[in-house]
Amino acid sequence: MTSSAPVPGNNSAGAISCSLPVASGGGPPQPAGFISLPSGAFTPDSTSVVSYDAASLRFATVQAPVLYGDSGAPTYDLAYPRWLPVKAAQVLPDGSAYVYTRAATPTPMRNEIHLVNVATGADRLIYDKDAYHALAFQPEGIYLDYHLNGTDGFRGLWLLNPTTQALKAFPGGGQTWWAVVGGSGAWSYSVDGSRFGSTSFARLDLSTDAMTSWFSVSSVQPPQPGFKTVHVIGFDGSAHPLVDVFVDRGTPEVWLLTGPGQASRVAGLPLLDFIPSLGVTDSHGTWLAGTNGVYLYAGSGFKRVAAPPPFSGIVAGNFTIAGPCA
Repeated sequence: MTSSAPVPGNNSAGAISCSLPVASGGGPPQPAGFISLPSGAFTPDSTSVVSYDAASLRFATVQAPVLYGDSGAPTYDLAYPRWLPVKAAQVLPDGSAYVYTRAATPTPMRNEIHLVNVATGADRLIYDKDAYHALAFQPEGIYLDYHLNGTDGFRGLWLLNPTTQALKAFPGGGQTWWAVVGGSGAWSYSVDGSRFGSTSFARLDLSTDAMTSWFSVSSVQPPQPGFKTVHVIGFDGSAHPLVDVFVDRGTPEVWLLTGPGQASRVAGLPLLDFIPSLGVTDSHGTWLAGTNGVYLYAGSGFKRVAAPPPFSGIVAGNFTIAGPCA
C-alpha cells in the first residue's frame, strides 16, 4: 500500500455557474430543489415531492405521469427533465428509463424488479424470482445483488437481461456485498460477508470476473484504533474511487484510490459518522455532500461551494446530490 500526506482542500477554483439538484437524505418528506451557483441560493421544486404509497409498497411522485420507485430521496433526470423516485445508479445513463425493487405480495420473501419508461410512465414487471435487488442500470443490463426484505444482507452479483430475463452470475464476487457499479467494475462494501462493513475494499472486473483488492486498513496504517469500514463516496474524472474510511468514535477520512495498493489521503471534506450518499461526477468535477455544505472535488482537493440546503428535521449534512450541475 502506498500513501501520501493529506492533500489540502482546494479553495482557489474559479466560480461555476450552474444549478445543482439536491434532496433531503432523511426526516419529514419535503421538496428537493436546486442550489444556484455561484450564489449558493436554494430554490425548492414542488414537483420533486414523493410520498410513500402503503397500498403498493412503493414511493410515488406527485408530478404526472405518476412514477413509482423505491426511494424517498429523488434523483433529478436532466434529460427528461423531472424527478425520479430512485437512486441515480438505477437510472439508465441516457435518462430514458429506470429500475426499482418492490417487495412481492403476498410473498414478502421475494422481490419484484420493475422497469419504468420515464416519458410515458409505463411500469413493467420484468423479474420476480427470489430476493434479488436492483443495484444499477447500465446499457448492458440491470445489475442485481441478493437482498432479502427485512434484512441488511447483500450477497453476490448478477446481471439481468431486461428483455430475455436471462440472469448472469459473477462467481468471482463470492459472498461480497456490493455498493456501487461504475468504472467498468463493481466496488465492494464488505468483502468478508459482514453486514457491518469491512476493513478491506475490492473491485470486481465485470469483463473478466476477477476480484482485486485495492485498499485495506491494518493496525499499522491510520486511521486507528477502532472499528473500521471502507466504502465508495464518489469517483473522480478518471473513474478512480474516492473512499470514506470510517473509524468508530473517530473522524472519517477520505482517500483517493488510483490502483491496487495506491492510495492518497485527501483532506478537507467533513463527513457524518455514517455512510454518506454517493457523489455525482460531471464536467465540473465530483459533487459531494459534507456536514457543513456542498463540496466539489476537481482533482486537487475539495472546495466548499455552498452551504447545506435548508432542509428541516434532519442532521446537518444529511442530504444527497441528486444529479449533475447544469
